[in-house]
Amino acid sequence: MALAGWSATLRAGAREFRAPGWCRARRSRATSRRCPRPAAAKLFYDANALGGDSAELKGAQQLKRLFTYVAIRVVQGHIEGIGNDGGFAPQATGWDGSSNCPDYDVLRWHMENVPLGDGDEWLSALMKENPTVALRILEARKAYAAEFDYRAMRECVDEVIGEGNVRLMQEHMAASLEGGGKDDGAERGGCEDGGKN
Repeated sequence: MALAGWSATLRAGAREFRAPGWCRARRSRATSRRCPRPAAAKLFYDANALGGDSAELKGAQQLKRLFTYVAIRVVQGHIEGIGNDGGFAPQATGWDGSSNCPDYDVLRWHMENVPLGDGDEWLSALMKENPTVALRILEARKAYAAEFDYRAMRECVDEVIGEGNVRLMQEHMAASLEGGGKDDGAERGGCEDGGKN
């Protein structure tokens, strides 16, 4: 019977749920471009809530957007000459605020007028206008992704979430204990007469 394999898996105390072959094949086709769910994941969430994507893929998409933003700022700094002379570079912008560099003009216009989106859309629009600057941003994004400290990010995420949880629990505790000794039945959903009957 088909159920015999399932019950044997459950009786053996297996840690992972084994879906029948037809279900595994269907799932792999549906999620061929999706990041796989880690084997050690302990919490279940409905992937449909994230558009069918895994939380890891959503995080990667947000990191791609962040890396694009950082790369744009890096290239902007290169064009402005930041790091070459310790700050303001008259070759990119004149002392009166006028621009002497067409690459800078195009980059600033796109920064101010084109939404970043997922990063690729922004770069595609810039590529049509100025491929040289767009390619510089692509290379800067790739280099930044390679040198990004993912371990430090995980530590930061753990720290930020821990601090946020502590702060929220403190707020909840303070709100719960507010008015400590008062017996206000109306506020607590008690009797209308304040619990005197």
